[in-house]
Amino acid sequence: MTVINKEEVNKILEKEGEVRGVAFQSIGDFVLKNKGQAGMAKTEAQMEEWGIDFHFSKISPMAWYPIGWGALFVLATQEVFNWSGQDIREMGANGPKVSVVVKLTFKLFSDMKKLARQVPGFWRKNYTVGEVEVVSLNEEKKEMTVRFKDSSFHPSLCRYIEGFTETTFQFSRPKSSVVSVKETKCSFKDSVPYEEYIVSWT
Repeated sequence: MTVINKEEVNKILEKEGEVRGVAFQSIGDFVLKNKGQAGMAKTEAQMEEWGIDFHFSKISPMAWYPIGWGALFVLATQEVFNWSGQDIREMGANGPKVSVVVKLTFKLFSDMKKLARQVPGFWRKNYTVGEVEVVSLNEEKKEMTVRFKDSSFHPSLCRYIEGFTETTFQFSRPKSSVVSVKETKCSFKDSVPYEEYIVSWT
């Protein structure tokens, strides 16, 4: 199954902006755990086929890389392993678990109002473009609406964000609490210039 065609790849590569290498580490960790070095080699070969000189072992966590590379790293794994949307969601959910920065940042904020104020800044530390906005917070219903602006790449990345966001917010909640994240609006389906998710917790 072809996940993405060459024209779509080129459009992603043309997107302006950069992402820190730490984002690649969370993706790479999932690939290595599930497919080993051989699987990583296949993923890198797919990236090379798309014209990207990418070697995971050379990625530096704090260095900046083209933002399109991050999206295509995820899509390359889906292409070569025929992973489902649920697999990509699990990859996203694994990401925060391998990031000390994410764990420490979100564990510091058990108060959801304070956490909501931190979310936009966390994005800006790792991406030079795009924006994350907390649209609403209803503590009584235990729901938060989060909107990602100017960061549309491919529908599969929406599944990755769901998983990543779910684990990230779970760090801020007590162990007995269960966090769930569901996409409610998508730029690829709803003709809106953003991706929107409802974060809920028990």
